[in-house]
Amino acid sequence: MACPQEIREYVQWMGTLVVHLQSFEFVLRAFLYNCETGWIPQDKADFLENVTEGQEVEENAFTNYDQLRELMCKYNEEVQARDIKLTVDMGIVRVRDALAHGRIASLSPSPDAPQRLVKYARPADGIVRVTDFHILRPSWFKKQIEGVCQNIKNVQQASKLAGSA
Repeated sequence: MACPQEIREYVQWMGTLVVHLQSFEFVLRAFLYNCETGWIPQDKADFLENVTEGQEVEENAFTNYDQLRELMCKYNEEVQARDIKLTVDMGIVRVRDALAHGRIASLSPSPDAPQRLVKYARPADGIVRVTDFHILRPSWFKKQIEGVCQNIKNVQQASKLAGSA
């Protein structure tokens, strides 16, 4: 078991990456919602505020069941149609999917042993292919976080350009 400091650092890196991935999905949904509403400021967002569990709200870019890959494809189509050269990197989907569906473990109880992230494909004839393998060091987290941040900035910049057109 890692000592408390290593655990805190790992949790901080992982939490930072997860929050950035969630923020990325949110800005994508906001961009697509604004595309749906013609970039006209909305008085209120009843689907985000003052909702209760079990309440029914209208479907839109915020409330639909689109997965990250679908949101990114829709976003890229919108910016390309508007001749805005701020597409997002589809590679983010792999990182998100690996975190959501992969296995994370350390090979040693030593506090110096890093966690490993392994994701497998669906089995075919009793064989499973490894689709992703990452050693979760601070440098890996930093690279992923920087990539997600750059894509968030792309969406924010595209929102400004599309909203002012």
